Amino acid sequence: MGNTRNFITNVKNDYLVNKKMAGENRVASGIKIGICLLLYLTALFLQIRFASTTNIAGVIAQIQVMVSVYLVVAVRNKGYQIAVGINILVSLIISIRIVFLTGNLDAIPGVVIPFCTIITISIISFYEKSFEIKLTEVTAQKKELSTLYDELAGTEKEILQQNVRLKDLNRKMKQREVRLNYLAYTDVLTGLPNREMLINKLDFLVERAQEKQAHFTVVFIDLDDFKKINDYKGHYIGDLLLKSIADKIKKIVYQQDMLGRLGGDEFTLIIQRDLSEIEIFEYVEKIRTAILEPFVVENMELNISASFGIALYPRDGINAAELLNYSDIAMYKAKEFGKNRVQFINERV
Repeated sequence: MGNTRNFITNVKNDYLVNKKMAGENRVASGIKIGICLLLYLTALFLQIRFASTTNIAGVIAQIQVMVSVYLVVAVRNKGYQIAVGINILVSLIISIRIVFLTGNLDAIPGVVIPFCTIITISIISFYEKSFEIKLTEVTAQKKELSTLYDELAGTEKEILQQNVRLKDLNRKMKQREVRLNYLAYTDVLTGLPNREMLINKLDFLVERAQEKQAHFTVVFIDLDDFKKINDYKGHYIGDLLLKSIADKIKKIVYQQDMLGRLGGDEFTLIIQRDLSEIEIFEYVEKIRTAILEPFVVENMELNISASFGIALYPRDGINAAELLNYSDIAMYKAKEFGKNRVQFINERV
C-alpha cells in the first residue's frame, strides 16, 4: 500500500516537472528559431548582394551550413524540418535570383551547398534521433531500476518490520509456553512441583533405578488437624500457613531431593539419595521438628504438626502408584498412633 502511494506521488511529480520543462523548452526553442531565421535571412541578403564575390559568398554559405546544423542540434523535433525548408528555399532563391537572372555561373556552388547541407543535417538528425532513442531507453531503464530499488527498499523495510513482529510474537509465545509449563507442573500457591510433576519424577526414578539398581524414598506428609485452621481462621489464613510451611520445609530439603504438594494439606518428599533407614528417619524427623515451631501469619501465632509416612523403592513398591499408596498408608498409621510422628510402612523404625 505504501509503495503504491509513493509510486503515484512520483508519477505526479514527474508529470509536473516535465510539464514545466516542456513550457520552458518551447520558449527557448522559439527564441533559437527566431535567431537562426534572422541569421539565415541576413546571410541570404548578403549572399544576393555579394553574389559576384565568390570568396564572400563561400563564407556566407558556410555560415548558413553552421546555422542549419545548429538548428538540427539545438532545436529538437522542428529544427530539422525548418533547416531543410530554409535550405530548399535558399537554393531556389539563389537559382532564380542569381544564376538565372544575372547569369552568374560562379554562384552555382551556392545552389549546390544547400542540398549538401540538407544531406549533412539529415545524417546528423538520423544519428541524433538514434542517440535520443538510446538515451530514452537508458533513462527509462534507469527509472525502472530506481522504481524497482525503491520497491525493494520498501519491501525490505516491510520484511524487517515483519521480522521484528515475528520475533516479538515468538518471544511472547515462548514466554506463554514457559508459563503454561509452569502452571502445568507447579502448584500455584506454594510454587512447589504439583501432583503431575511428582508422578512424572517418580516414573523417571523408577526407570533409572531399574537400570542402575538404585534406591530412593517417598515420604508422604499430611498436616494434622489443618481443617480446624480453615474452619476457624478462614481459607485465606490457611493458604498463607500452607505457603509458610512449604517455605520452611524447602530450607531443610536437600537440593538433590524434590518436595512437592499433592493438594490440600498433603505434601510429598522424594529422597533421591540412597540413604539408610536411620538416615531417612533423622532427615524426616528434622522436618517434623521444624513444623512444630510456631508460625506467624497475619500477626497471628499458629501451631501445627504433621504426620509422615515412608515407603522405600524397591522394597515397598516398584512403581509410582505403589510407592505413593504405601507411603500414604504409613502416614495414616502415624495418625492412628497419635499423629505428629514418622512411620515406615514396614514398621521397622
